[in-house]
Amino acid sequence: MSITLLNSLKAVQIGTGIKAGFCGKLLVDAGAEVIKLDLPDAAPADHFSPWLDRGKASVVLDWRISEGYELLRRLLDTVDLVISDLDNPQDAATVERLAAEQPRVVYTALSDLGRQGPFADRPSSDLIVSALSGMCYINGEAGRPPLREPGNQTAIVAALAGFMGALAALVDRSQSGLGQAVEVSALEAMVNVLSPSVLQCSYQNGAPFRRQTADGFLFDCADGKVSVIISSQSSWDTILEIWGIVPDPNEADRFTEKARRANMESIRRLFAPVLLSKTRREVFEELCLVRVPCGMLLNPGELPSDKHLIARGSFDAVPWSSTAAAAGPFPGPGFRIAGEIPTTERCLPRPGEDTARLLAPLLAGTGSPAQ
Repeated sequence: MSITLLNSLKAVQIGTGIKAGFCGKLLVDAGAEVIKLDLPDAAPADHFSPWLDRGKASVVLDWRISEGYELLRRLLDTVDLVISDLDNPQDAATVERLAAEQPRVVYTALSDLGRQGPFADRPSSDLIVSALSGMCYINGEAGRPPLREPGNQTAIVAALAGFMGALAALVDRSQSGLGQAVEVSALEAMVNVLSPSVLQCSYQNGAPFRRQTADGFLFDCADGKVSVIISSQSSWDTILEIWGIVPDPNEADRFTEKARRANMESIRRLFAPVLLSKTRREVFEELCLVRVPCGMLLNPGELPSDKHLIARGSFDAVPWSSTAAAAGPFPGPGFRIAGEIPTTERCLPRPGEDTARLLAPLLAGTGSPAQ
């Protein structure tokens, strides 16, 4: 399904970071035209590019020289939205200044620590933001060192905040006719996500505890692991009944509803004879039939062949790039419109492949303001 929600919206993404890249991807997923603008000496594409840049146009322009500066000014006169996560303060100031000259443009600036405050000029990274936000502190097992969350979660959360802030500013523009500057700090976005932990500290006069075990209700089976939620008494009783398990009466105190979470090793030993004789799929199907919450532990490489995701059409087959030997599978955006998953027919662009097409009218001075 080729969606039209934001098909009248034109955006320029300036910066090669995940924050701007994912914010731009969200716009593409919703139907907007997004132009990824790179400097000639920008870092080469990495393994994130097929995920972040598919569906975008690619322009290479050196706005640090006078001719490029004027072209960027003209380009921004034709768009609705500018997204930037430039690390270089001088480059970021140039883009912000040019965006401010366009009264209808919404300018969204994303950074790790924000543009004001004592830490504003300090170097940062995903790990540093995770540490400063408290995410590292609450992630991990009790009594062991804190852990960084997998992936680049602070950048993703910042991009989501930027996407929402930009859309809110665009809605306001539809009433006022004027754009606004939207500033996003990944640190503040993460603190917002962790609001329950912050409030817990405020009301309970102490820092939140880490989990007793990081693996929770995970159990070994014949071909991997499954997650089985045994916290409720009804689930526990059902499992014992269908698997014919009779706990040792001398260990009954370990298996009460309140004690189970603290005695997972004893429960794993109790379940092992049954679980190690079954595959993940067999356990999953058997327990779901009796309404016991259960899930298979899948690795990312198994997801495209998962029958539930296949049935829902969660992956599309558009090639990653124009030179790709085969198409997809490529994960969809995670939402549906009128029951269908939005897709883009445009693959990952070659760096600068749209430069001539998009800048030629500007060179001739024929660029027109966005409506």
